[in-house]
Amino acid sequence: MCDKKSCPLCRFALTDSDVFSAPLDEAENESDTDSNVKSSAKIDALISLLEETRERDPLIKSVVFSQFTKMLTLVQQPLKDAGFKYVRIDGSMSATKREEALQAFKLTKSKSPTVFLLTLKAAGTGLNLTSASHVYMLDPWWNPAFDEQAMDRVHRLGQTRKVHIFRLIVADSIEERILDLQERKRQFAQVAFGKSQEQQRLMRVEEVRLLMRL
Repeated sequence: MCDKKSCPLCRFALTDSDVFSAPLDEAENESDTDSNVKSSAKIDALISLLEETRERDPLIKSVVFSQFTKMLTLVQQPLKDAGFKYVRIDGSMSATKREEALQAFKLTKSKSPTVFLLTLKAAGTGLNLTSASHVYMLDPWWNPAFDEQAMDRVHRLGQTRKVHIFRLIVADSIEERILDLQERKRQFAQVAFGKSQEQQRLMRVEEVRLLMRL
């Protein structure tokens, strides 16, 4: 038996460097991502909608939701380039940082942030975002309850403006099929408690077939 580390079948003693690699500094990661960021049709459409809103009323605040933290990171540099001030909350942030972002977004000063970037899961913790009146959903989630819960952060008691909700969906993609799946789930939810376990299993199989176009 050989004792080379390159051989996947051999056993050998591990050192600290074999099992641990220190992460890059957070600021370094963000800087590197921003410097190499590439826009997309969806991000371009988001920036265009935000700019139209700013032209009508520069004080209108908007919330941008995505289920992916990476997607929010990709949006940050285009926002900066377009002159928007923003704050962000995702699951990796401490309670102190989350509160600081919330309080900054609530400010009504001319230089206060007008865009709030949030992940869907981070938005499902009872946040009150009634200072915003525009909601942008960058990607749909298969469970409509997640999307609706996120929207409710803006459209709740204390809201004084008309709430506008925009979904940015790529045509002829799985995103369109996820929207179809969401609608089916809403319909099923009305009678779900009356179905047997076997019927519910068949529903899940049908959902997978719908997404995969089988």
